[in-house]
Amino acid sequence: MHECLNPPPFSQQEPVIENLHGVRVTDTYRWLEDQNSPRTRLWIAEQTRYARNYLDAIPGRELIRRRVREFLAAETHDSLQKAGNRYFFRKRLPDQEQPCIYMRTGPNGEDQLLVDPLERGTGKYTAVKPLRVSPDGRTLLYEVKQGGERTGTFELIEIESRKRLPDFLPRGYLRGFAFAPDGKRFYYVHEAVDSKRPFYRAAYMHVLGTSSSGDQEIFFAGEDNKLRLALFSDTKRLVLRLDRFLEKTLTDIYLRSFDETDTAQPIFRGIDYSLGLQLLDDRIFAITDRDAPNRRIVEIRLRDNGQHERVDIVPETGTPINNWLVVGDRIFVSYIREMTHQIRIFDFSGNALGELPI
Repeated sequence: MHECLNPPPFSQQEPVIENLHGVRVTDTYRWLEDQNSPRTRLWIAEQTRYARNYLDAIPGRELIRRRVREFLAAETHDSLQKAGNRYFFRKRLPDQEQPCIYMRTGPNGEDQLLVDPLERGTGKYTAVKPLRVSPDGRTLLYEVKQGGERTGTFELIEIESRKRLPDFLPRGYLRGFAFAPDGKRFYYVHEAVDSKRPFYRAAYMHVLGTSSSGDQEIFFAGEDNKLRLALFSDTKRLVLRLDRFLEKTLTDIYLRSFDETDTAQPIFRGIDYSLGLQLLDDRIFAITDRDAPNRRIVEIRLRDNGQHERVDIVPETGTPINNWLVVGDRIFVSYIREMTHQIRIFDFSGNALGELPI
């Protein structure tokens, strides 16, 4: 590695002192947060020029670049979704900058192109990703991002016609999305980056083909930057999860049917332990660390008096559960013991069915 003969460009220090939760914090370069100011743009240009001069002079750089491109020139697949006998996924061809969204009918069908980010005319750094397919397999929700940004816009496409629908969610964070069983409505929690009330936490219902201004608010959680609302579902019910970030995180969980006249009913309030739910028709499974530091998987049987029963499906062991996934009528549970991965398979009664070879 060569040495830089010239020092890096000067960076002006202008300390800004804040008191955060009783702690004095000094930010020396707060002025750089104004991305559009002339001196910030000048600083970025100078730093970029300095870095390029250094990096471009590294011996063997072009050889490394060619070798990396050889590794990247491979077909890749990810983000698989399935509805009926249709599979939706991203595929990137060799030497393609960004993957496209494809559909395949049946496991051995022909790949059909649905969304190509290049056709948008917004540059080679536009990325798309499939997120949800309606139960009838007719509508696809996908995310659009520019240049690796954290937030995206959310669009829908009618699969048969390949037509982009007028329904969309603007740039922001999508905290939950669910199509209704009839595919004519969807429910969502969305935090728009340009919202006039950025801490307003609510869930909404949207009817396809209508203006978003008429979306019905189905649940209001509050208006506070210490609140986080999320939504997910199975084929029959919606789950609304509200986290309150106080001295410790407290969580409320609500259930609601897809009936337009229904209201969300609380099933847990103020819990201070982890509880990750998985809804499967009339059953509720969950992974939790309550009374189980290494985590266990339980079935939750709801009771009208709020004293819900928890039945062990995969009990806690001496090895922490790393992750879990329900596929069909099987539960796949991964463990890590001494840097070695193990995936065990259980049925819904908790019977061990074997291991998945790794």
